[in-house]
Amino acid sequence: MRKPVVRLANLQTRAEAFSFLRAAFDKQLEAAIDNNAQPNSVIAGDYGARQAFNALLSPSEQRIFFRQIVSDPRYWPRIRALIGSPPFTFLLPEDEGLLRAGGICRNRTNLTTKESSISKVPDFTGGHFYDNAERIYRVINHDYTDSSLPWQNIGLQQQLIVDVRLKRYSYKTKVAIYRGTDASGAQQASLMFPRPSESVQLYLVKHLEMTGPYSITVKVDSGRQKAKFSPIARLLVTVLKM
Repeated sequence: MRKPVVRLANLQTRAEAFSFLRAAFDKQLEAAIDNNAQPNSVIAGDYGARQAFNALLSPSEQRIFFRQIVSDPRYWPRIRALIGSPPFTFLLPEDEGLLRAGGICRNRTNLTTKESSISKVPDFTGGHFYDNAERIYRVINHDYTDSSLPWQNIGLQQQLIVDVRLKRYSYKTKVAIYRGTDASGAQQASLMFPRPSESVQLYLVKHLEMTGPYSITVKVDSGRQKAKFSPIARLLVTVLKM
């Protein structure tokens, strides 16, 4: 996994996150203009800005930030590189007319999602947490009266909404894991979502650590798969241990 350009763990509040992101996006915009970058092409530094966008902001905050930057037409050719391809799960149906989806990515017709606001695979980048089965977790909700960032200031017995992504394997590897013959020793748990009543220990991803390893244990209250055969699900969990 590529490392982010900056240490995101140094940021402590949503106000700091918005300020940092705007500076990072403006820097990438200026670099693209200076280098005559082709529309929708990726330049050095774009990945770090995109990773920060997915890590620092909740979906509702991503929507606010997105609406701010697209008010500047200079950003339109940079949306795909800095944020990704539509449809965007953080937008609402009434945002459909903000931009033309086909201008961001060929053959895309919708800017917003019509069926599910659950994260897409690219929305995770590094995620916030991971578990022993190499599943990646992204915190979707947190207390909006709290100025801290999504993975911070989590309390005991607090309920969280998280999206979880399964590790991607080839069909051959999946069969080997089920049979217990996979050379890597991958767990069968890596092929399935955590189930209701199951307790899972979640570890903060390395680039978000401030003083060293940090983990929480959660109990799964309920879950819903994004779509049939999708590697992503949305879970409601309760924090049991910190």
